[in-house]
Amino acid sequence: MEKHTHATDEAETSPFGNIDFVALFFAVYAKKWYIAIFAIAVTTAAYFSVQNIQNRYQATSTLLLGAGQANLVSIRDVYEAGAQRREFLMTQVEMLQSRGIAERVVYALDLENHPVFNRPRIPTLTEKVKSWAGLETERPEIDPEIRSRQKREGIVNLIANSIRVSPVRNTQLIKLTYESYSPELAASIPNAVADAYIAEQNSVRKDVTEKATSWLSERLEGLRGKLESSERALNDFQQQEDLVDLQGVRGLASQELNETMDQLLEAKRELKELRLLYDQVRRKDLPEASLLNQPEVLNHPLIQTARQAETSARLGVTELARRYGPKHPTMQAAQDELERAQAQLSSELRKLVASIEIDYRQGREKVLTLEAELTGAKSDLQVVAQKEIRYDELKREVEVNRQLYNTFLTRFKETREVSGYDAETARLVDPAVTPRRPLATKKRLLVLFACVMSAGLGVAVVVLLELLKSGIRDPQDVGRKLGLPLLGIVPEVSSVDDNGLPLYSYFDGAHGQFSEAIRSLRTGVVLSRFDNKAEVICITSSAPSEGKTTISINLSFSLGQLEKVLLIDADMRRPSLGRRFEVAPSRPGLADLLSGRFSIEECILRDKKSGVDIIPAGIRPEDPQRLLGSSQFQNVMKELRQKYDRIIIDTPPVQAVSDVLVISKIACSLLYVVRAEDTRIGVIRAGISRLMSLGVKPEGVILNSVAMKRRGGYADQYYGYYPEYTQ
Repeated sequence: MEKHTHATDEAETSPFGNIDFVALFFAVYAKKWYIAIFAIAVTTAAYFSVQNIQNRYQATSTLLLGAGQANLVSIRDVYEAGAQRREFLMTQVEMLQSRGIAERVVYALDLENHPVFNRPRIPTLTEKVKSWAGLETERPEIDPEIRSRQKREGIVNLIANSIRVSPVRNTQLIKLTYESYSPELAASIPNAVADAYIAEQNSVRKDVTEKATSWLSERLEGLRGKLESSERALNDFQQQEDLVDLQGVRGLASQELNETMDQLLEAKRELKELRLLYDQVRRKDLPEASLLNQPEVLNHPLIQTARQAETSARLGVTELARRYGPKHPTMQAAQDELERAQAQLSSELRKLVASIEIDYRQGREKVLTLEAELTGAKSDLQVVAQKEIRYDELKREVEVNRQLYNTFLTRFKETREVSGYDAETARLVDPAVTPRRPLATKKRLLVLFACVMSAGLGVAVVVLLELLKSGIRDPQDVGRKLGLPLLGIVPEVSSVDDNGLPLYSYFDGAHGQFSEAIRSLRTGVVLSRFDNKAEVICITSSAPSEGKTTISINLSFSLGQLEKVLLIDADMRRPSLGRRFEVAPSRPGLADLLSGRFSIEECILRDKKSGVDIIPAGIRPEDPQRLLGSSQFQNVMKELRQKYDRIIIDTPPVQAVSDVLVISKIACSLLYVVRAEDTRIGVIRAGISRLMSLGVKPEGVILNSVAMKRRGGYADQYYGYYPEYTQ
C-alpha cells in the first residue's frame, strides 16, 4: 500500500482548519450575478438617500492642562494624582464630556432659545404611516415646565454626546471639536466647554485645598496620640517581661533544646540495642546454649572466663577418660571440677541476664527523663518566641506610627506654606473660530461604502450557505475537499422494497447504469496499479451504511469475470456478507480460521453464479482486533495470495472501530467509500486523517449513491457514451 510521505495535508496545515477556500471561491463565482444585482440595488438606494444630507460645520479649540503649574510639593499631589500621568489626562477627558460641563454650557449660551435647537420636529416613519392610515391619536397636553425641563435635558445630553475630546499624544494639550448645522454654534460650544471646565476646576481646587488643610490638622492630633500610645505599650512590655537581651535568651534556649535532643537520640539508640538483647534473655524457656550464641553474651569478660574454665575442665575429663574408669578417684575429681565450672558458667549467665534487665530499665528511664526535659525545653523556647513576636509587633507599630505622623506633618506644613499660591489648572490656548466652509459630506464615500458592504454581505451569505452544505456533493468535491483521487462514482439505485439492492444486480440488465459504474470502477482499480498490481484490496468507509459492503461484493463480481477473486468479510462485529449470500450462521469463517479450529479449505465457499470464492466472518469472537493483529492472520493472507489473483477485504468503518487500521498494514491498496451528500465532510476527513496518522494513505475514493437525476452533467460526463445505460 502507498504510504503517506507528506507531513500533513494542505487542509490540515491551514490555520483555518478544514475550510476549502478554492471551493468557496467557485461557489461565490457561480453566484456573481446575484451578488452584483444585490449590490447595485443597495448602492442605488444609498445614492438617493444621501442626497438629503444637510451640510455640517466643525470647529476646534485647544485646551492646555496644568498651565503655569509651579514645581511645588504640596497637597496638590493628593487630588491631582500627578498631571503627567496618563490616568490623569484620561480622567480630564471624561470630565470634559460630563453632563455637568454640558449644563454649564447650556446656561452660558442660552441654548434652549437657540434656533438650531428649536426646529420643527420631523415625524418618524411610523408616525407618517399612522397619519397616512388615519390611525394617529391625539397627544396629551404636557406641562410647559416639564416640557422645558425635558428640552433642556435633551440639549445637555446632545452636547455631552456630541463634543469630541481628543488628547494630543505626548503633550498636555486637549482638542475640543464640535459639529453643528450652524457655524457660529460650532465655534462657540468648544470655547464654552473649555471655559466651563476651567471655572469648575478652579472651584474644586479651592475647596479641596481648604478641606485638606482642615483634615490634615485633625489627623495630626490623632496620629500624635496614637504614636505616644504605641511607644508606651512597647516600653511597658519590655519592663514587664524583663527583656534586656532577647536574642541572647533565645539563643540559650535554642542551644539547650539542641543538646537535649542529641542526648535523647543517643539514649534511644542505646535503648534500642538493649531492647533487642533484653527481648532475647528475658524468655524463661530459653536454654543456656542459645544465650551463649548471642554476641553480647559471648563477648562478656566474665562469661569468657567461665567458659574457658568449663572448656579446660571438659578437656581434662576427656583426657582422663582414656586412662581411667568412671569410678577412679582421679576421674571423679575431674568430673567434679567440670560440674563446678558448669555451675560457675550458669551463675555468671544468670548474673549477666539480671544485669541486662537492670541496664534496660535504666535506659528506658533515661529516655523518659530526656523526653520530659525536651518537652520543657520546647515549651521554654515557645514562650521566648511568643515574647519575641509580641515585641516585634509593638516595635513595628511604633515605627509605622512614627513614619505616618512624620509624613502627615510634612504634608501639613507644605500645604500651609503654599495655600496662598493660585496657579491656573488649565488655559484655552487656541480658541475655536467660526468655520467658513462646511464639512465634506462624504456622500461619495458613503455610496462606495454601501456598495462594498452590500457586495460583502452577498459574498458572506453565499459563503455561509456553502459552509452549511454537508458532505461530498459532486466528484469535484473529492479532489477539492479530500485531496484524494476519485476512482469511480456509483449511481443511486432505487429498490422495490426496504431490503436494499438485490445481490446480483450487477448481472441484471435492468440495472445497466449501476453495472457500468462498477465496471468503470474496476478499470480505475486495475489502472491505478498497472505496474504494481494490488493483490489485496481493503475497502472501508467513515461510518456505517455508506455502502462499502455493496461495493465490495459488486467489485468482486466485476473482477471475478477477469481473475480468480476471493471476497473476505473482516467485519466480525457486524458481519453482513454471510447474510447477503444466505450463508448459515454456523458455517466456519474468518474468525474460526484465525482461531485455528478449521482449515482454509473448510472456511471457503464458492458462489456459483459469480464464480467468486467467499470467506464469511464466522462465529463472532470476543476480541476481533486481537485475531486480526495476530501472526496467524498474516500467515493466512500469505497463503491465500498464492492461490488467488485478487483478494477483496470488507472491513468495519474507520470511525467505528480500529480493525481497519490493523488490516490496512497487510493490504496492497485501500479504497475509501463515501456516500454522496450524506456523510459530513468533517467525519470523512477525520477518518482519512486517522489512517494517514499511521502512514496509510487511501488509494482513492469511491463516491457512492450519487443522484444522477440531480447531477445530469456528471451523468453525461461519465456515462454519456452509453445511451442504453442512462435510461
